[in-house]
Amino acid sequence: MVILTIGSQEPRGRHNSCSKNVASNAELSHVSKNEYLGPPFIQSLPRNRWYSSQGNDHPPKAIDNSQEAQNSQVESESKEEVSTAENGEVEVTSPTSSAEVIDDATLEQLFFGGRTQTSSVGGAEGGLTPAQEDVLYREGTIPSAEKAEALVAAAEKSELETTDSTEMHNPGHKFGLPKRPWPQGFNLKKRYHPVLEQITRLLMRDGKLSVAQRNMAIVMNYLRTAPPPIYSPKYPLLPGTPPASHLPLNPILYITVAVDSVAPLLKIRNVAGAGGGGRALELPVPLGVRQRRRVAFKWILDVINKKPSKGSGRKQFPYRIAEEIVAVVEGRSGVWEKRKQVHKLGTAARANVGSNKLKVKKKM
Repeated sequence: MVILTIGSQEPRGRHNSCSKNVASNAELSHVSKNEYLGPPFIQSLPRNRWYSSQGNDHPPKAIDNSQEAQNSQVESESKEEVSTAENGEVEVTSPTSSAEVIDDATLEQLFFGGRTQTSSVGGAEGGLTPAQEDVLYREGTIPSAEKAEALVAAAEKSELETTDSTEMHNPGHKFGLPKRPWPQGFNLKKRYHPVLEQITRLLMRDGKLSVAQRNMAIVMNYLRTAPPPIYSPKYPLLPGTPPASHLPLNPILYITVAVDSVAPLLKIRNVAGAGGGGRALELPVPLGVRQRRRVAFKWILDVINKKPSKGSGRKQFPYRIAEEIVAVVEGRSGVWEKRKQVHKLGTAARANVGSNKLKVKKKM
């Protein structure tokens, strides 16, 4: 009969943990109070990381007071040197930070984006003045800032001369009646810009004006959020065009510059039978501002319709219009070649303007 003794084995469960605690207490009894660092079996809990915490949020470092004392000592020494040098020839100026030197307008522009304006307002770098924009929208050209201001001042002066009177005009009406004869394109409830109004009417199909207005709004939003275009030296834009960084800030100016730059100055009219032998005589005829813009935008629409569609939806058509306008400004559009051909024909046919055959045809 074999008897197995298990007295030498360690007890399991709660007795095992109790024996370990007794042993640890016996070991800690030999450590002095100053050397006691805490219970050895309690581990430090990990710090909780929340979604809002950053990966490098370490505990703040201790402030080094010695460095501050050194800085204050250096400042006091520099002040003493300045006070001693007042009686001498050498002048010492205290250093100033860049924030004290730069004015408030420059700081605001540096902090909130953009570059500082180093040129005069209304120049080539400062964009167009309101007077220049007004002349551009009405006549399709960009004059100098001085000439535009003179035109606006003359118009305002004429208005003041007509209204500077003590007599009552238009009795019975609070704001007076419009003068007759009414000017071309006069509308009492005029609301939109003349360039946008004309282009929107050209976009309209089947009398759906609201759809054309929505497409024009999408085009303007695209141009407003697009990066500045890159001008091409091969196809120069309208003389006096502002820098490329100014165009996205004003989508109406963006569209006007693109359309007026590619617009032809004339058209070729064929006079039947005036060329002799039954041939038509080619005669160059100058175009007005609205006629030039209409022909130019018709060319842009023809190029858009010939290109394949890139997708579907109500935004794909206005996006194609906006992309073609950007291509015109950057000189990548085929509309420039059409303008070049028309001007070549006009140059070749300019000798027919004072033709005798044309005079005979008119008499008949």
